[in-house]
Amino acid sequence: MSSLTLRSAELATHLARPANPFAYVSNSFSPGIMMLFMLYHGFIPAIREQLGSSSFTNWFNLFLWGKLILGHGMRALLADSAKMNPGIKRTLLNQARGKVLEVGAGTGENVKFYAQEKIDHLYCLEPFDTLRVKLEASLTLANLIKKATVIPAGLSTDHSALENAAVNASSLDTIVLVQVLCSIPNPRAHLSYLQSLLKPGGQILLYEHVGSKDPIARTVQNIWNPIWSRCAGGCEIVRDSADWLMGIGGWEAVDVQYPVAENSANLYPHVIARFVKSL
Repeated sequence: MSSLTLRSAELATHLARPANPFAYVSNSFSPGIMMLFMLYHGFIPAIREQLGSSSFTNWFNLFLWGKLILGHGMRALLADSAKMNPGIKRTLLNQARGKVLEVGAGTGENVKFYAQEKIDHLYCLEPFDTLRVKLEASLTLANLIKKATVIPAGLSTDHSALENAAVNASSLDTIVLVQVLCSIPNPRAHLSYLQSLLKPGGQILLYEHVGSKDPIARTVQNIWNPIWSRCAGGCEIVRDSADWLMGIGGWEAVDVQYPVAENSANLYPHVIARFVKSL
């Protein structure tokens, strides 16, 4: 068995601690509060963008208004989310080594957590142009730009972009999944493919918010999920990402842990895990 070293005072091997009734009530509003956050941070940038538009009719396009507000609001929410749990992310991503693929690298918020000396090459899969500009700046700041290849694509059934970058079966030492399985379409369809990219003994490092194991919190998640997903660009709060990865088999060792700061009422509970492919 491979040695697993996800050790941090911020992590525990058991599920979140039991919550009191007040926590269940207060947490039940958290998706709504986050949507208000998106509205607040998306409205002014949307107005600025409309002011810069040459089309007067855009001001009366309610669909465009919604798209702009939610787009800017979601970016603000992602930026705020990226600041969460830096110690946990550093503990996890310090395990990255060799040839590394980060799926959904975004603006590069995670690259600062890599141990530069352990990285032989970093492949960053990111489909959005506006995010890739900031991603390259983050790679430069982390002194990883010379070791990096930014791949302008998302995770899909078309693997040509990865193949063109020489990412093929049994070619990677590490795959990093940080808050990406919550939003990509049909994520379960891609898990076996990702595992196939790993060399024997290679690893998947996972940091995801997932569906709650608590029946009360899970019920509230199920109620909120259709509304939340529509407002948050397809992000879902009921996906059992770690369980799905476990279920495909083929792992020599698995280390699954949970933030000690979270409780059972949390509607965005996190799983932090390391999956090592069988030799």
